[in-house]
Amino acid sequence: MNLGITGILICIAWAIDMFLFVPVYTHKKYDHSSRTNKLIFKGICIGIPLVVMIIGMVKELVTPTGRPFIVIMTVGMMLCAVGDIVLEIKFFRGGCLFLAGHLVYVAGLYVMLEKITVVTVIIYLLLAVIGTVLTLDLLGKKYRLPLVSYNLVISGSFALGVSLISTQEPANMLVGIGACFLVISDWLLGRNKLVGSNFRRSLISLIFYFGGQILISTIALFS
Repeated sequence: MNLGITGILICIAWAIDMFLFVPVYTHKKYDHSSRTNKLIFKGICIGIPLVVMIIGMVKELVTPTGRPFIVIMTVGMMLCAVGDIVLEIKFFRGGCLFLAGHLVYVAGLYVMLEKITVVTVIIYLLLAVIGTVLTLDLLGKKYRLPLVSYNLVISGSFALGVSLISTQEPANMLVGIGACFLVISDWLLGRNKLVGSNFRRSLISLIFYFGGQILISTIALFS
């Protein structure tokens, strides 16, 4: 990992994001803040890792290092970032952007992994089946088909993420953990929809979500 002064400043920005902006944004979800106010802080939370990824993408495009997955993962994070904002305004459209973002993430994770293992397939099938059953059984009918489709995609993210972690390569492991964190965040969000949400439950879910995006953005610091 190439740190230097720039890398250290990026790490500080990540820490501020996780320990300041994410809790502040979560609090604003429950203190009757205006939607605009909430969107500003939500944009900052996802904006910090996105800026890091854009820097990595630009460097890859200007001076190719044979890591096209940085470009792919940046596009995925861009879609998630836009989905984050649109979700607060138009839920279905925001959800579609998230779905597109995860599809791109799956492509990027596959390029990083370079192969599909038996373990990857087994994990995917287990999560896809269990998630589909739970979605049909527990969640509402209004968005049933999109939610089932979304589960099929994020199951791929999780399966590929676990496989990347198993490579024991630092860059792969951080991105793999990040991908898994995003899926865990969605699972927690689904749980909150069923049992009810509060500040603590929402904060835990968002820590996994924004923490996952930050971990994915660490790939920009590796050469």
